[in-house]
Amino acid sequence: MAYVGIARLSFRAGYVRSLKEKRSIVNSLKAKVKNKFNVSISETEDLDQHKSIVISVACVSSDRDIIEGTMRKVADFILNSFDVELIQEETYIDNY
Repeated sequence: MAYVGIARLSFRAGYVRSLKEKRSIVNSLKAKVKNKFNVSISETEDLDQHKSIVISVACVSSDRDIIEGTMRKVADFILNSFDVELIQEETYIDNY
């Protein structure tokens, strides 16, 4: 059985002053997460709000626990690597 997990992570970056600065942070965040974890990641919402970062992360595995652990590690990695505050975290896991 295959499991697909999707996490929607909302962050606040209160120090960001422009969309250009936000774009730089988001690009760095996405590259580092992709390099460290075997996931797909994209900025999916609030593209025009410079203090808000909303990303979605997708992961596929044959083990539900691996997906749950990976999503938790991704969120923790972002919090420890970037000066952002986690506002909301939603994770959905489905089996096929």
